[in-house]
Amino acid sequence: MKNTICFESCLKEKLNSYMELRESQGHKTSKMRHIFISLDQYLQKAGLGGRSLPPAAIDGWIASLPEKLSVNTVNIYISTYIQFAKYLRSLGYCAFIPEKAVSSRNYSPHIFHEDDLAALIQASDILVFSASEKRRHNAACFSVMLRMYIGCGFRLNEIRLLKTKDVDLEHGIIHVRNAKGNRDRIVPMHKTLTENVKIYSISGIPQKENWFFPSRTGNPISCSWIRDAFLKCIQYIGIEKPDLPKHARNICLHCLRHSFAVAAFRQMDNNGLDMYNEIPVLSTYMGHENLYGTEKYLHMTAENSRDILDKMEEFNKGLFPEVLE
Repeated sequence: MKNTICFESCLKEKLNSYMELRESQGHKTSKMRHIFISLDQYLQKAGLGGRSLPPAAIDGWIASLPEKLSVNTVNIYISTYIQFAKYLRSLGYCAFIPEKAVSSRNYSPHIFHEDDLAALIQASDILVFSASEKRRHNAACFSVMLRMYIGCGFRLNEIRLLKTKDVDLEHGIIHVRNAKGNRDRIVPMHKTLTENVKIYSISGIPQKENWFFPSRTGNPISCSWIRDAFLKCIQYIGIEKPDLPKHARNICLHCLRHSFAVAAFRQMDNNGLDMYNEIPVLSTYMGHENLYGTEKYLHMTAENSRDILDKMEEFNKGLFPEVLE
């Protein structure tokens, strides 16, 4: 197995064999590695031994996960463990299978409006000048990344893992590869955003053969660093995160993607564009699998986009024939 991990708990042999099995089946195991490292470390600290994973141990591990994880991320941890637990059961082990975390159906993302977005950009620039020499490199990258998140509605990793070869500044487009659902797409940028990215591109930071936003160590900037920088920016402009239960979704970088979708719909409506022609274009631009992915963003922002929701519902009436009983 590639990059064998040195697990240390009572299940180290089974974890290694399970990883080997998944790789032999053609699955990518890079995302599950850190999940099993977390589980292995917890089991080791708990001093668990034997051929069983009791409910107390698994519930304790889930409770120990970082509070900043969203419900969706926690469910990924749980789902990954559940598959491993089924594997253990097939070998005669007694492994507890937990319920998934409950996501709030009332979740409503924070929608940043034009003034908020301008203030966020200003805060990111201030972050560059106020950062220590050690952190200034990442902060300079983040100020450009933030502009791209705001201007194009990118997902976190679509920019974090962007390769220099996929940035076409002559035509002002970004080639997004292997995004969610293993889909590729081309994302045009506004000319003002393209000019900002051009200035960054000649700074000497982008790697010609690798990352467009490398950290000081040469690797991609970590998700946690980007999220922390974003939280510093929203705190700087006076936006406070509400006090929510552990693992509940809160104001985060992904809210910029929701904000982009709402702003795009509103702009289409204000410009009198034909929704039948424009909605599929926006759906493709944002990398949604289908129109339902785009519509979901609006339904999650009902308080901020009731007028746009009404337009979307009117549009959807013509998609499917009415079924008469």
